Amino acid sequence: MEIWLNCTDSYPEHIPNEIDKILTNKSTKHDITNIEINEDLKLEKNGKIIGLMVNISSLKEQESALSLIGSVEWILLKCDSWKMIPCENLIAAAENSGTKLAAIVENELEVPGIAFALEIGVDALVVNSDLIELAIITKSQRLEKNTEEPLIDYNSDPISLNFGMINDISTIGVGERVCVDTTSLLQLGEGMLCGSFSNTLSLIHAESIDSEFVPTRPFRVNAGSIHSYIQMNNNTTKYLSELKSGDEVLIVSKEGTTRTTKIGRIKLEKRPLVKIQWIDENNLEGNIILQQAETVRLIDHNLNPISITKLKKGMQILIHNSAQTRHLGTPIRAFSQEY
Repeated sequence: MEIWLNCTDSYPEHIPNEIDKILTNKSTKHDITNIEINEDLKLEKNGKIIGLMVNISSLKEQESALSLIGSVEWILLKCDSWKMIPCENLIAAAENSGTKLAAIVENELEVPGIAFALEIGVDALVVNSDLIELAIITKSQRLEKNTEEPLIDYNSDPISLNFGMINDISTIGVGERVCVDTTSLLQLGEGMLCGSFSNTLSLIHAESIDSEFVPTRPFRVNAGSIHSYIQMNNNTTKYLSELKSGDEVLIVSKEGTTRTTKIGRIKLEKRPLVKIQWIDENNLEGNIILQQAETVRLIDHNLNPISITKLKKGMQILIHNSAQTRHLGTPIRAFSQEY
């Protein structure tokens, strides 16, 4: 993490050696690298445009900042009343994008808060003279905490699958469940990854199997309770309650091959629900809450679809595990726990 000294209003006589860059609205002759803000709020370094300053005081301005990620080297954030949440949202979105974030901080509480937001923090703190000492201490703490983390792999084709053993099945009454109807036909063995916890999801088979009681719906996955996560494209997740027509969802086969398709419709209805819990060989526990119906199927240890009404304790089902924490569906390097 870098420390930038904010010299847009005044220029101090002495600048500590720990300062990495100077933020200014005019060129200085100091040896430290200058980042200049021009009238269009563009950031310049040595006469070259390297990014943009964005004032965030509304959702629209946050969306404007998000739209810049991946297209500029630096985004300088100046947040008004809401600071932490916009910074967290930008940090999560910028992870592994090539875009760096600098944030203007204005008091002692904001320095460690923004430096460690989502346990990742911004790439540069922009401070005035009064906050230099605290920024230097915070930078040192960041360096102590920082360890080499593997980059998140966004290539989800194919996806790793393994088995979880069912250790409990219970009914939990009536609740809202979501059917996800897609704009393409799903084949035998294909479905969607859903579950209550973002780090372990089960493969729910599409309604593509014939039955004498109901017609097939080969475009549909009865994905479960509205609180559940669902795997989207680009290694992101959403809650089922957030899905809408036009979203791209990940389709996964029992062999782990993947493709994406668009959602055509979401069907929300109240139905009796059952909770299926599992544990894998590494003692990672997960569960999914599904409509209690014969047409809802998971994948068994023989890679065959099995109705959830036929499941019993001790049986194995196909699951996908992820060690990544998520913020607004985006995988990040931070700790969280769901239970």
